[in-house]
Amino acid sequence: MDAAITIAIFITVFVVIYLEAVDRRVAVILGAAAIVVCGLLAGFFSLQMAIESIYFETLTLIFGMSAISAILTRSGLFTLIATRTANHAMGNGWWVLLMFVLVTYGLSLMVNNLAAMVVILPVTLSVCAQMKINPVPLLIAEIIASNLGGASTMVGDFPNMIISSAGNLHFIDFIGGMMVPCLVLLAVLLGYFQYRRKEFAAGVENGGSTGGRMDEPATDPHLMKVGLYVLGLSLVGFLLGDITGLRPGWVAVIAGIVVLFLAGGEGGGEKDWFAACGGQDIVFFACLFIMVGGLVAAGALDGVVWLIQTISDGQGVLMMLALMWISAFLTIFLNAGATTAFFVPVASSMDAAIADPTVWWALSLGVLAGSSAALTGATAGPLAATHLDRFIKAHPGTADAIPAGGHLDFKGYLYWGLPVMGIFLVLSSFYVIAVAL
Repeated sequence: MDAAITIAIFITVFVVIYLEAVDRRVAVILGAAAIVVCGLLAGFFSLQMAIESIYFETLTLIFGMSAISAILTRSGLFTLIATRTANHAMGNGWWVLLMFVLVTYGLSLMVNNLAAMVVILPVTLSVCAQMKINPVPLLIAEIIASNLGGASTMVGDFPNMIISSAGNLHFIDFIGGMMVPCLVLLAVLLGYFQYRRKEFAAGVENGGSTGGRMDEPATDPHLMKVGLYVLGLSLVGFLLGDITGLRPGWVAVIAGIVVLFLAGGEGGGEKDWFAACGGQDIVFFACLFIMVGGLVAAGALDGVVWLIQTISDGQGVLMMLALMWISAFLTIFLNAGATTAFFVPVASSMDAAIADPTVWWALSLGVLAGSSAALTGATAGPLAATHLDRFIKAHPGTADAIPAGGHLDFKGYLYWGLPVMGIFLVLSSFYVIAVAL
């Protein structure tokens, strides 16, 4: 009964989020409170257990990397890079897609991939409007590239931050375990879009309208130096973590405090800084961890473990593959961060039984594939759709370059994303088998 109640609360929360009935943070706060109350009344989940279920290192990573990302964004560095990329590629539609995909991937390696998309999207839409080309395939390619960049390192996205804390992994572990497969998948992604380039608008196929050069944005040299300096030191701290014994969470929180101190009061009001430091994401994931902790305490995840063991017949490699494929399909509906938090206890039990860190790479690659399949798989998807809708309203002529039925909605995204998910899962399966054996 306890398991059934907690599962019902969990499902209700994410149905509400999926339907956008209330803000996702409000939904998880209420869901966490409901599970804690039920746990206290039924005796299976205490306040102490709720606090212990929070991965505080993940929250410190979110704080530190969000603060650095905010300072670099406000300095104008990312917009400057995007604008120069656009000016360099202007006049060649395929070159625009290639350059923006690579830039998005590169930015997502070291800063939150959502922050990278925030600055890439407006420039992409402006270039597409000038060249009269369909922006939808470019936006989808950038979303997937941001997922790949985020999955390549420990600090690029929320799933890997969660995995780092749960698996007691360091920055160098992710470089060794995830960078190579993600680079291979990036090359495959570019090959996939090159193969389907004839389905784009005419502009991507034969260049479209050249348009004029974009004016470079104003930058803040002080914030740029502060952000780059602290980011560089943070990366050094992450890399030296194994030697110094300093966990990534401590490096991130120190970096966040330092970058805010050096930046002074140049960020705006208190609400602006709360958002810039990932305050809303910290609240969301803290409550999400409590919800998952309640599921574990109620025994609700025992069925998932049983399913994976049954499918794999208890064989280590097959268990990893089952974990990867199941997490991929669930990510389509739950979002990458939520799916990772949901499967972390399952992966932890598998890691304890198998004693192979490949379990974590299987989970990360599964979430990566699922987040690339659907518009709701990653937060960057709805963000891109919102930007496109606003841009079309402000520039109605942009809609002329988009074929009928080709809008960036759930169905339209699946047309491009599902094949990518299938390719990613097949190639990732070979990788997991090769590394685990």
